[in-house]
Amino acid sequence: QAVKALADTVCAHDGRNRNQRNSDAMFALLTGTIFDCQCQREDCDAEIPDPAEVVRSVSTEVVIHVVTDAATLAGAPGIGWVDGAGVISDDHVRDLAERSDSTITPVTPVRTPPARIVVEDVPSKDVVIVYPGAQAADPYRPTAACADFVRVRDGYCTEPGCAHSAFGSDLDHVTEYDHTNPAQGGATASENLNAKCRFGHLHKTFGDWIDVQYRDDDGHLVTEYRTSEGFVIPGDAENLEDSFPNLRRIRYEQPPQAPPTPRVITGDDTPPTSNRLAHKHARRRAERARNLRERERREAADGPPPF
Repeated sequence: QAVKALADTVCAHDGRNRNQRNSDAMFALLTGTIFDCQCQREDCDAEIPDPAEVVRSVSTEVVIHVVTDAATLAGAPGIGWVDGAGVISDDHVRDLAERSDSTITPVTPVRTPPARIVVEDVPSKDVVIVYPGAQAADPYRPTAACADFVRVRDGYCTEPGCAHSAFGSDLDHVTEYDHTNPAQGGATASENLNAKCRFGHLHKTFGDWIDVQYRDDDGHLVTEYRTSEGFVIPGDAENLEDSFPNLRRIRYEQPPQAPPTPRVITGDDTPPTSNRLAHKHARRRAERARNLRERERREAADGPPPF
C-alpha cells in the first residue's frame, strides 16, 4: 500500500511504467531518500510527499518469536530461544517479556481442559498431559494451539540439513492423513505432525522419500528419512524439547471420530475407480511398517545403547 501510494504521486508525463515506479518508490521508502517525478518538466504539478510520511500512514508490524518456560519468566535461572537467533540468556528473555508490545502466550490452551493425563513408559516416567489436536469441524486441520505447539517444539524445518524456521514452515502429517478412511492412519496429532519448509513439504508429498517420527526408549522425539534408494538419513539431533524438557510432557491428539454414516448402495451406483493417491499412501504405510520391523530387529541384535 505504501509503495503504490508513493508511486502514484507522479504526474501523467512521467516516462516510467508501473513496475519501474514501484521499484523506485520501494527504494525511496527503504532508504528514506526522496522520490521524484521524472517528467523533467518545469511546470510539473506532481505533489510528492516525504517517504517518511508515507511510511507513518501505513501500519507495519514485525513479529519475533521467543520460547522460554514460566519459571524463567518468573526470575529463575534458565534460557530462552529466539527464532532466527538461537539461545539467549534469562535476563534477555525477561527484558523482552517486559516490553509494552510483547504478548505472552502459553503453549497449552488456557480455556481447553486436558482430554486425559497419562504416564509415559520411559525411564523418567513423565506425566503427559493430552489436549485435543484436531478441529472438530475438520479433523484434517490441527487446532491453532496444536499448530503453535508443533512449531515451538520443532524450532526448525525437520528435513535434513534445512535451517528454515518452523514458524514460517508448513505443518505436515508424517504418516499421511487418509481422507477416505481417517481411522486407517495419519492422525492429526502432535506426534504425527512436524514442520517442513514449503520445498521440503512438496518434496515429501510428491517425491519418493518416506519420513518416520517416533519416540526412542528415552522419550526423545526422533525423525528419520528414507530415500528411494534405501538410504536412511537421520533428522536433527535435537529439537527444542532438549532445551525445554517440559515440552515432552505435552501432547495433542486427534479425538476419536464418530463412525461414518452408512451409505445405501443402489443398482445405479457405479463401482469406484482406482485412486492413485490411495495406492501411494498404502505403499508408504507398508514401507513404514517394514522399516519399523527392521529397526526393532536391529535394536534387538545390537542390544541396549552404550552409556
